[in-house]
Amino acid sequence: MLRITRKLGLLELINEIVPKRKQGPSLGHYLVLAAINRALAPCSEVCIADWYEQTVLMRLWRFPKTAFSSQRFWDHMDMVSETSIDTIQKKLVPLIKQHFGLDGRVLLYDTTNFFTFLATTNDRCTAAKRGHSKAKRHDLRQVGLALLVTRDFQVPLFHRVYDGNIPDITLFPKIAKELTKHYDEVFGAHEEATLVFDKGNVCNDAMEHLVDTKKHFVAALAANRVTDLLAVPIDQFQDVPGLPGTQAFITDTTFWGKICRAVVVYTESFFTQQLSGVTNNMVKCQKKLMDLEKRLCKWQKGKARGKRPTFRPVESNVLTILAPQFMNELFNITIDQQQGIPRLQYSVDHTAFDKLVNERLGRTVLVTDHLDWTPHEIIGAYRNLTSIEETFKNMKNINFLRWQPAYHWTDQKLKVHGFYCVIALLLSTLAHKVAVQSGIDLTIINLLSVLNAIREVAVIYPQGTMAHRKDHITLSRMSPQQRKLAEIFEIEKILDG
Repeated sequence: MLRITRKLGLLELINEIVPKRKQGPSLGHYLVLAAINRALAPCSEVCIADWYEQTVLMRLWRFPKTAFSSQRFWDHMDMVSETSIDTIQKKLVPLIKQHFGLDGRVLLYDTTNFFTFLATTNDRCTAAKRGHSKAKRHDLRQVGLALLVTRDFQVPLFHRVYDGNIPDITLFPKIAKELTKHYDEVFGAHEEATLVFDKGNVCNDAMEHLVDTKKHFVAALAANRVTDLLAVPIDQFQDVPGLPGTQAFITDTTFWGKICRAVVVYTESFFTQQLSGVTNNMVKCQKKLMDLEKRLCKWQKGKARGKRPTFRPVESNVLTILAPQFMNELFNITIDQQQGIPRLQYSVDHTAFDKLVNERLGRTVLVTDHLDWTPHEIIGAYRNLTSIEETFKNMKNINFLRWQPAYHWTDQKLKVHGFYCVIALLLSTLAHKVAVQSGIDLTIINLLSVLNAIREVAVIYPQGTMAHRKDHITLSRMSPQQRKLAEIFEIEKILDG
């Protein structure tokens, strides 16, 4: 990790953007230390000095452990503004391109969120809010992270920490403008890139901006936008060469005032997964409706005790039961009253079920302004979004790259925390890129695990030993794979400082 930061000149870049007087570690030292720690052994700022003491950094930097106490750490974090973070990440991209190579032709965009343990009464942090938690922790306040990465190796180029209650469709119009501006400043307006994103981000304002600025895109569309395309009979679909089990229907149509290519994709495996999910949910819903109907019947027969049911709570209960996707469309529900007691009647809508199977399940509608792209290229670009999902999964890994713990109480510190977490991701993806291109195909997590097992060893001889034996520092015994990685990353050069 340290070799990569040196190659990028990261420490010097941070100090150039946010200088401080020459006393003790610079701001760059604090942020680089935090990023490397997040990559290799995520811990809180309270514990980071103890971790620092056990690494080669203490020998190389020669700062005492006390220099990285939690209070000193937080004091330096206060110096970093959101503007400084934007400037650093903008200036970092050309350096990545120069030293490691960068393919910016296809860029992937997605968002996630991370829950915090901030108390409800804490009003010093406005970014942490309750919203739709992807970790299912709806009881906790959370912050969001928007990320733009390259298709190859998922190298992060841009990020934004935002309020946890903002849905994707509300965030994307603003982010789209920032992304296009950021790309033009870094790569130049003459460079062409294709932005790939999911249907949750598609809104008219953002898409019209992309069209107006002549930025290429590949996106999925929500079903309610393209009901006519989803209704195309399956016999009009054609096999997609190179993608087994995938068929596509292609047509050119107008979206947002521009002629675009729409591809309706049908995938057998996706159809099977969705059908299984729908049928399982139908069974669960039927059982709950049956139980509710039996309870109401007992009241009508005078065989029940307790609070008398009323129409509105029963109606609310039915809506909750039918909350899973498609369930509201697949059941016919009637609620009336008999002798002052609500009565429930339900049945499966077989016509709606047949329509769902024939027109929705297994289908995804993609749209792009690339009229010359083949279905294989369009579908392939969109399916790359699974790799950014894997990136978010890595950021929730327990041992490496983890966002948590994030013991911060202000918006500014949460944004700095997000910044060095993304820097940790950057260092790891660049290491992964170097390793793969050198013939070692490991996942990021496995790569970090293998590298983390390489240790520095101090060999100290007792007095009276033969004169040619001198105390020295070397590396621990390595496996063939570790030795090859050590050669690739020139780890032994670290021994010389």
